[in-house]
Amino acid sequence: MAQNYYDTLGVNKSASEKDIKSAYRRMARKLHPDVNPDDERAQDQFKKVNEAYEVIGDPASRKDYDQFGDNWKHADQMRNMGSRGARGRGPGAGGMGFDLGDLFGGAGAARNAGARSSSGGFESMFGGMGGHAQQQQPQTMKHKGTIDVSLDEVYTGTTRRITIGTASNGQRNLEVEVPKGVPDGRKIRLRPDSKSELTLTVNVRSDRRFTRDGSDLRADISVPLVDAILGGEAEVPTMTGRIALNIPAGTQNGRSFKIKGRGLPKLDSDSHGDLFATIRIQLPENLTDEEQAFFKQMREARTSESQATESPDSPESEPQNEEAAG
Repeated sequence: MAQNYYDTLGVNKSASEKDIKSAYRRMARKLHPDVNPDDERAQDQFKKVNEAYEVIGDPASRKDYDQFGDNWKHADQMRNMGSRGARGRGPGAGGMGFDLGDLFGGAGAARNAGARSSSGGFESMFGGMGGHAQQQQPQTMKHKGTIDVSLDEVYTGTTRRITIGTASNGQRNLEVEVPKGVPDGRKIRLRPDSKSELTLTVNVRSDRRFTRDGSDLRADISVPLVDAILGGEAEVPTMTGRIALNIPAGTQNGRSFKIKGRGLPKLDSDSHGDLFATIRIQLPENLTDEEQAFFKQMREARTSESQATESPDSPESEPQNEEAAG
């Protein structure tokens, strides 16, 4: 039974392109083979999710799918039949009418096999219409697929060797260039020849070091409490290696430092985005008696300092002190 692509991605038929893309990315991350290396069911579902997104994630394919359902791959053929062989004569307009499933091996194919055989085959259906079916021009073969790339490959750009076609119809090896800075979900379209069209959707795998925001990168940096208080240095990962970041004294948890030009390349540009390093203060564990005594002393000192800065002669505090003394 053919899958319903909208159900596969968990969206309604009226979902926007943004909603479909969000649903695909959420499910792809959850089901990706790298996350589920030993789960065949998850890997099979991952393939179905990719197949669904390749169809309804592309506006042109989605339009065909909404109109023709499971026969969307034959949309061009069916439109040509309608315009050449029976223009303006659908089943609801007094025309002859026919089951699309019969034409492409659907549920009604076996039921009507005898009728087609006795009538001389599919071409004879159009025998009285000037032989239009026999004069159809060759249709473009459309191929679709997904390319998984790492964040490092987004930084440097990469190439992929893929094979299209089938063993019976002939196979062709192609080299596909994935440009630097390519966004997640970007479609790469190729025309190997006049009869073939290839659409590849780029899936950028998640990275444990960074989160991506366009061409900018964000990374959490662990900093010991002492260095946050007194100042120090911290190592920050970048796409080309680690660098030292100066941590000013008194740095607060959650503060971000912008490191200009250390992000990803911008697509079709020579410039780069920025890297934002966010400080995550690491509290000490398993304190010694001496360290605990030190922090207690520091707390007492800061409490005394705070009390000393309070004004003893405010209008409200003086009468209250007199009443307490009396």
